[in-house]
Amino acid sequence: MKELITFTIEFILVSITFYLGLQIIKKHTTATFKRYYFLTWMALSVLLPLVTFESTHSSDLSVDRLINESANRPDPNYELKEYHSQLIEEGKSTNQAAKVKHVDTKNSDFSWIALIKIGYLFVVGLLVVRIVIGIGQILRLRINAIKSKDELGSFYVVKDSSFKGASFFGWIFIGETLDESRQVILKHERIHKRMHHSLDILLSHLYCAFFWISPLSWVLKKNIALNTELQADAKVIDSENKIEYANILLALTQSVKGSMIMNHFSAYHLKSRIIQMTKMQRHKQWVSGLSLGIVFALFFLISCEATNSSEVMIERMGEVKTITTRFISHQSDTQQKTGKIVAIASFGPDGVLEEMVEQTTYPYDREFEVKKYFWDTPDRAGIPYMMDGLSLGVAEKSFAYGHDWPSAYYKHLDVRSNSGDMPWGEIITTDNELMPTQIESKRKREENEFAIGMPDVTEFFEYEGEKVVRVLQQSSYPKIDVESKHYKKLLERFKMVDNEATKKFYKKRLEAANGKVGDIELTAEYTYDGDLLTSIKGETYERKFYYENELLIKSEYYKNEELINTRIHYYKNSLKDRTEIFNRYNEAEYTITYTYEFW
Repeated sequence: MKELITFTIEFILVSITFYLGLQIIKKHTTATFKRYYFLTWMALSVLLPLVTFESTHSSDLSVDRLINESANRPDPNYELKEYHSQLIEEGKSTNQAAKVKHVDTKNSDFSWIALIKIGYLFVVGLLVVRIVIGIGQILRLRINAIKSKDELGSFYVVKDSSFKGASFFGWIFIGETLDESRQVILKHERIHKRMHHSLDILLSHLYCAFFWISPLSWVLKKNIALNTELQADAKVIDSENKIEYANILLALTQSVKGSMIMNHFSAYHLKSRIIQMTKMQRHKQWVSGLSLGIVFALFFLISCEATNSSEVMIERMGEVKTITTRFISHQSDTQQKTGKIVAIASFGPDGVLEEMVEQTTYPYDREFEVKKYFWDTPDRAGIPYMMDGLSLGVAEKSFAYGHDWPSAYYKHLDVRSNSGDMPWGEIITTDNELMPTQIESKRKREENEFAIGMPDVTEFFEYEGEKVVRVLQQSSYPKIDVESKHYKKLLERFKMVDNEATKKFYKKRLEAANGKVGDIELTAEYTYDGDLLTSIKGETYERKFYYENELLIKSEYYKNEELINTRIHYYKNSLKDRTEIFNRYNEAEYTITYTYEFW
């Protein structure tokens, strides 16, 4: 629904800019120029809202921003202490009210949205049916008319005393009662035929049918109908007397009969047509150029957020000194955490991340700082996605290092293996440092007893272009003599361990005492839309990502095909503004807000 509202608002904004341009050019340009102007108006008012345009310093009053702020979310421009106090005062009633509202309004909102859509489409249907009926009237007119011919071509004579003349694409109709004015009217209608004016009329009626909600659609349709007549009039008076032709128009006082999607020879807009014939002003090139420039300048200014929003975000991230994320709870039992810092990221003047410190993480109850380590220098635009306190899992590799992250992973493993920091030695090898298809990690078991029973691991990577699409892993356990002191030490550690995960790890090493090569197992499968990561799927989980203007607007986490949580991301001035976190029941749990300090 948001996309439909955004499109409608932008459609109206574009129409307004073209209408303003029309007020500038209407007295200084020819009907031929206006014809192309109107056709451009129709095309761009539909196409341009499908593309978003954004300046580096976008206004808070952009269309997307207005829609985002209309959502039922806390205002990000709050005072933490005041907001915190408000939540505490409301207490448990706030949470219960939110749940009741969610339950009560969900079906109601859906009903209203569905009703609005049905009503809109109903009117569209009526207007389209009207067009179809009009075409049917033309076909009936064609069947009942008598075909005739002169030296310039064929036409159809209509047996109706009130009918003067009309045309529809290749068909020209003329009234049988016409005498001395017949040739002039035929000339007028043949100009319509030659210039394909019926296409303009039909397009304007379809345009008005589908976008009837905008008053300017009706204004445009009316102007197109008038302009086709003005263009034909201008061609006729090149070879006919203006006064005599104007008198023919004055004689047509009766109303037009027949389908309105035809070009009728009538007194339609009689005053405007006669004034135009008497003045016949020359086309002023500078006026048309200036007006088009103003139209497109206005569009770029008011048509809200635009192309390459992700590029603008990257540029703005280069100006950031620190990012601080804070926590707001929508749960009655965790409101005491509101205002607490989740994470702080610090950047150097060159835009490179210096450090990122997490002060709390899900479920937001940790009270000590933990510095987050990265394999390599991460992409600064990906850092905000890692500051919500909820991990993106293996997706963080792509957000931090790009879709060819195995090269950064290999560098990290290679450095680690030579650093002596690990309790066991490693030998890391790969077939390609820049784009590894496999990375093998072997333990130096003879040098360290901690490595006894540890598996050698080979990871496999598959690519499409320069993007990872599949990651697999195979483990090879070494053979251990069950009588050796190393096996007995492993057994002792296994008995001493309380943690279930660690106990399971030791048990697996002991069971592999006779040597075992594990099956190749799928770790993750990656899906993309162009250069945007849309899904990462493992054996028991899946993460889905949704974008707008190449910026991440929503992420979902599934476990065993059940939706566990949803995150919706908002932006302001091209930087991440806040994240709304919802649980599996679509209840608002937390808001994470972003505060920026700039160099």
